[in-house]
Amino acid sequence: MSVEQRRFLEKRYDAGKWRGRGGQGRRVLEGVSLDRLEMRGWTLVRSQRAEHADTTTIRSLWRRGESTSEVLAVDVFECASVKAAHTQLLDALGNMQSGAVERLTDKHAPGDVAFGLDDTMVLFARANVVALVRNAGPTLVPVGTVARKIDALLVHWPKHEK
Repeated sequence: MSVEQRRFLEKRYDAGKWRGRGGQGRRVLEGVSLDRLEMRGWTLVRSQRAEHADTTTIRSLWRRGESTSEVLAVDVFECASVKAAHTQLLDALGNMQSGAVERLTDKHAPGDVAFGLDDTMVLFARANVVALVRNAGPTLVPVGTVARKIDALLVHWPKHEK
């Protein structure tokens, strides 16, 4: 991402108010996995984990019931720090092809900081983890509940202090 684009995103999403700040201090989550995620009615179709130098990425697809049209893509990025997670979050925002993505500030929003597009996409950071939940099938389904379930999993994940 170019410096100009990053500056634009930081200004547009008021990153100075949230960047580098986690809701629970310097909490760091390690070994995050979606194996413990229980979502009634949803089945894990595919999950792929990739280890990189300082980020672990989990890309997964979920199907509701037996339907092939109700599909969600859930991507999770475990970063080295809260600051790195917020950089990852800004990178993800930079890849969005909609100017309608807005910061979610209501009390039910997941994570320490969250963004969404109606209820079709939610991107949030909790501590050093970023999660992106979005529709991946022809039938649009609300993603807010799924995003909050992922956030609840992260809130209760064993913590390590740095």
